[in-house]
Amino acid sequence: MYNTTDNANLSFHGHVLISDADTGEVLLDKFNAINFENMAIAIANLLANQTDANGNGFYISKIAFGRGGTIVDANGNITYKTPKTNGSQGSLYEPNFGANADQVVEKAVGSFEISESAGQTFRDLTSVVTLDYSEPAEALASDNASNFDDAQSYVFDELALVGDNDALLTHLIFHPIQKSLNRKLEIRYTLRITAGN
Repeated sequence: MYNTTDNANLSFHGHVLISDADTGEVLLDKFNAINFENMAIAIANLLANQTDANGNGFYISKIAFGRGGTIVDANGNITYKTPKTNGSQGSLYEPNFGANADQVVEKAVGSFEISESAGQTFRDLTSVVTLDYSEPAEALASDNASNFDDAQSYVFDELALVGDNDALLTHLIFHPIQKSLNRKLEIRYTLRITAGN
């Protein structure tokens, strides 16, 4: 009888690309942090086809937007906070980026893309979300905000991939980006999942 053990490493790398859907201008091109505890919980439950106590799944269902990831001083210098990826109860610093402080801004993933990599031990899973011209409806007409701390400016500086059970799987902090009515944004959030050495 054989007594063998496969010690295969499982790793995740996240990357976000935010661009203007019309012009193709890239507003953000950055790697993100992973909440490994929530990711391990999600994978185990997905493989067992389980749901949580409320009947929610562990699959990626939405992207959450926040505006508490940075501090911008009077001279325009930006201080980036540490991504919140420790513990299963992680959350965004400020889970909204608009005038309504009680409104959590999340957007359901519009589509998923899975890379074709025959013979390779990795797959890229890309979640695609679009913030259309009219989203949020209360946003400013043009992207010329002068005060990024003003909730009326609809500026965001943090994103997270969120499971159907509301657990944050990733967290990304970046320079502030304004969402105005004259701009349609496409967010492509990619997870590279690698199994093996």
